[in-house]
Amino acid sequence: MGWLSWGVFVVLACLIAAITNGFLAPLKVHFRADLQKLPKADPQPVDAPFVGLALSGGGARAAIFAAAGMQALHERGLLAAVTHVSSVSGGGFAASYLALHPVPDGDAARYFDKMQAVLAHDYFWATQAQQLRKPPRLFSPSRRLESLKEALERPDFLDQARFDALPGDRTFYFNAVSYDTGRRFVFSNKVLPPPDDAHEQTLPPALRALSFCDANGLRATPHTFPISLAVATSAAFPPYLGPMTIEVDTGGIAKEYWHLGDGGVVENTGIETLREAVYGCKSAQPATIYAFDAGQKLDSDLSKNTHDISIWSRDVTRLVDVVNEYATAHRLTMFDALDEKTGTKIELVTFDYMEVVRLAQSPNPPDPRWLSWTGWNHATPQDRLASKTPADHLAKIPTALKITPCNQELISAAAAFLVEQRFPR
Repeated sequence: MGWLSWGVFVVLACLIAAITNGFLAPLKVHFRADLQKLPKADPQPVDAPFVGLALSGGGARAAIFAAAGMQALHERGLLAAVTHVSSVSGGGFAASYLALHPVPDGDAARYFDKMQAVLAHDYFWATQAQQLRKPPRLFSPSRRLESLKEALERPDFLDQARFDALPGDRTFYFNAVSYDTGRRFVFSNKVLPPPDDAHEQTLPPALRALSFCDANGLRATPHTFPISLAVATSAAFPPYLGPMTIEVDTGGIAKEYWHLGDGGVVENTGIETLREAVYGCKSAQPATIYAFDAGQKLDSDLSKNTHDISIWSRDVTRLVDVVNEYATAHRLTMFDALDEKTGTKIELVTFDYMEVVRLAQSPNPPDPRWLSWTGWNHATPQDRLASKTPADHLAKIPTALKITPCNQELISAAAAFLVEQRFPR
């Protein structure tokens, strides 16, 4: 058999494997849930003031931005007061690390250095390594999600931890989206109020989060649910990853199948889930939400000066950005109206890493460091050639499951800079 024949054979074999394991193979069932065996605890009122922490999506960029932001809050004594943490996609990497590895009383700097080192690990190639160990996964996004889950189960990260390992002194929300309904789906270590609760009805039904629901309407994530699966699902951006499939036993004859994916498809900041929690906590005290937003917004000036934006190749996420931009404008209008109607007081403090770029481009930039590559330890000659200034480079950091040392340094500095601007020491 000649080389050409061998080439044709290999191509045909790969095509058959792709069709068999990717396009025609049924979706993997990642978890089986019995709704009659959910945690039975009643939702607990919050005695302390509501302080939320929202950690957005954005891959490794978001994970590092969240970690550096939490460090800056900790250094100002603000992180300890946080009662609720809501995360999406990459932000869930940082949230889950905080949940399973609490900040120690001493040597916090070393703790956050280790957190960043764990979060900066190359989870893209770690996922590929899991794929290669089990070749039938190669052409199946549903099975590829399992590989990401396993990559997150490093001994120094999520290991084999389940939801019953999450601390009880803080509420954690990991946000996904239901591909069956188009609504938020939330994994949480606390029982959420039933949807027919009077306070819960502040939000229209279409904007309330879904979760596992028992016969009494209480929404609770099973104690045996893997934390790594919740984090991976929240980051499962299509078509590369997912969907995650849950086989649900409702007590009836037929089973249901729920299909979930990246929460950033509908709401990338995590703020909406915290707002729902504020409305349902039955507290008259003002609430505070610190939001670290590492999502890349639409840049109309850049777009209008670019001939080819390649919607169906490298800029495919722009479609999600367009939908989110439109939906966010409507949500903000609605939330303002709801707050006024209900008398709810929420102080939203947002740290948007793209604000560093805007400030650097302003007539009076507050920090000249963002205009010169001098003093940046991890910038390579290629980085300096690719971007005129560190601020320019900051705007180009891609959404991925890995990050370069230069980009990590820039993102960390951006978080510290923004918190310092808001809370100077």
